[in-house]
Amino acid sequence: MSDNDAVSPERAVMIRLRARLAVVERAAWFGFQHAMRTQPAETEAYIASERARCAEGFAGPNWSKDLTPAERAMLGAEVDSGLAQLVADAKEDGTA
Repeated sequence: MSDNDAVSPERAVMIRLRARLAVVERAAWFGFQHAMRTQPAETEAYIASERARCAEGFAGPNWSKDLTPAERAMLGAEVDSGLAQLVADAKEDGTA
């Protein structure tokens, strides 16, 4: 076995975490698709509400206290973008 075939213990931890995230992401997508098929208006309203809640939460000092204000702003922007993209993807996929 060459060095290129081996996975270091540190990289193995990262790869396992990425795999877990991928599994959770796919399971969440399945649930979201189901919600968009069965209750599209309610699901979109819920996502809009969560976007507003997250924008307020990440803008203040009470969420993610371990992050700097700039880091919280970045995290908030990424979460908002991700939630918006979720709805757009569902519509593009024909789910909604």
